[in-house]
Amino acid sequence: MKSRLNQVLFATAVALGSAGAAQAAEGFYAGGALGTPDYHSSIAGISGDGSGVGGKLFGGYQFTPNFAVEAGAFDLGHLDSASGHVKTYGGYLDAVGSYEFAPKWTVLGTAGLAQAKFSTSNGDDNSPGVKLGAGLQYDVAQNVAVRAQYDRYRFSDAFDTKPSVGELSLGVKVGF
Repeated sequence: MKSRLNQVLFATAVALGSAGAAQAAEGFYAGGALGTPDYHSSIAGISGDGSGVGGKLFGGYQFTPNFAVEAGAFDLGHLDSASGHVKTYGGYLDAVGSYEFAPKWTVLGTAGLAQAKFSTSNGDDNSPGVKLGAGLQYDVAQNVAVRAQYDRYRFSDAFDTKPSVGELSLGVKVGF
């Protein structure tokens, strides 16, 4: 009888602990990240690898432990070459999938839409695009996590080309 009671108490504690973890994972969050840009294509006749510091500010809502919707503003640093200068910035909306593969460690995948403004020494242009990303997240505390992420932006029409820009970033996410 005592063994059965211990089993029931253990199962109840595990169930309550799981429900608490899922409940803590859901809700609003915000964060920011700093990154380095990687320009993969020419923009307005200007080409190079990119330089400077980029970054993003974001906020979202975690609907379940494995799904969130996130919106943010990004700055993809700048590109300088002998042929000119490019600065890229804008906003995005992503669906975020996540999976905790070890205690405190989560793998992330993002897919969404972006809108960017390209300011160049040859003029300005805007373009919508697709944004894909992948990363790792480590939970430092219950509501604080550190993220390392790579985002790839593929724009559809800037200066009659389809520029592609990537950014590797390191940031912090805070839940509310």
